[in-house]
Amino acid sequence: MLRRNPDGSRLSAPYLSDIYRRYVETLLLSPVTIGLGSLFVIGCIILLIWVFRGSGQPRVYLSMVENILTPAEQSFYEQLDAVIDGRLQILCKVRLADLFEIESKNADERNRLFRRISSKHVDFVLTEPEQLVPRLAIELDDSSHDSRERRERDEFLDELFETVRFPLLRIKATTTYSRRALVEALEEALGVRR
Repeated sequence: MLRRNPDGSRLSAPYLSDIYRRYVETLLLSPVTIGLGSLFVIGCIILLIWVFRGSGQPRVYLSMVENILTPAEQSFYEQLDAVIDGRLQILCKVRLADLFEIESKNADERNRLFRRISSKHVDFVLTEPEQLVPRLAIELDDSSHDSRERRERDEFLDELFETVRFPLLRIKATTTYSRRALVEALEEALGVRR
């Protein structure tokens, strides 16, 4: 049923649109409507984040390696094992942070050095068989050691071992190793006299 003006005539369209406009403005600007609208928008954002979380990011897969040593390291290990003949224990890929103790009153400096060595390792460490006391570190230098970045790493490694006065033997990686040359290099590095 259509309302009428006080004079009995029908309400005009502009008057109706003005009433409707005021009603809509009042409804839209009310705190309840604004609150409900905000909740709806926040809910939609949360839903979108939940639905699309992680999309576009690469997935990471883990699997076991077939051997912890490269073929060149495996070949050297076998020769080294034959030369050592059980007199020393051979540990592979020993983390530098497990070889060196870092002490400093300055925590920032200590942490800086720890971060620098914690992700690096030496290829082999010879230890006393029973107590696992380190005696010699061995780095097998293959062609990757020719890169600038690797040379810088090697210089840093040399400096570390010189600082703690611990022997580091560098062996050039080859397909075969002379038993005699290997024995001589090990004896010299370990300070063994004949």
